[in-house]
Amino acid sequence: MPGEILKKRREELGYNLKEIAKTLRIRSDYLKAIEEETFEKLPVEVYTKGYIREYAKFLKADPEVVIRAYIEKQPDAITPDENTVKEEKIYQRYPATAITLSVVAVAALLTVLSLFVFVSEEPKTPLPEKTAKKHSLEILASDKTWILVTIDNTESKEFLLNKGESAKLSAKDSFSLKIGNAGGIKLIFDGRDMGVPGKNGQVITLNLP
Repeated sequence: MPGEILKKRREELGYNLKEIAKTLRIRSDYLKAIEEETFEKLPVEVYTKGYIREYAKFLKADPEVVIRAYIEKQPDAITPDENTVKEEKIYQRYPATAITLSVVAVAALLTVLSLFVFVSEEPKTPLPEKTAKKHSLEILASDKTWILVTIDNTESKEFLLNKGESAKLSAKDSFSLKIGNAGGIKLIFDGRDMGVPGKNGQVITLNLP
């Protein structure tokens, strides 16, 4: 369990929650909720993962192991056995006879369509490949804030936003944010309002998704 891992490690190192909260600038009641695994007391999931990751790093525990334990703890996590059962049910729903008939029908349809296909004398201009990115991020500043954003673990961009300014970014896989004033911005991730990620003057690291 993620909470047990972190609590045991903290006690081994002799830290108390208030000391860690002051260093990480994460509220002590959030750290306590992580250890007690009362995750409903924490903000939205992306912030929760960020807090767990920073807490694990501070305690020199493997953050990926702790995050994996947290994900497995969630009620909507799907186990491999459940996936296997679903795959078996889907397969049983389509017997061999039905599959064979489907293949024959598709082959017949393709034969009919081929009678009406002709090759144009003028070659068609190939359409450019779409390189649509999967995730979008909008940062809205309500106070002066420094931000370092790493996109897809490769490209880094640094911003100093004043009140009323904003920045829009897109990524194929992920964003990693280092925020110098967590209470001075609001995040909109994939069109969803994530709210303010922290308190004024708080420095945090956040990974999306």
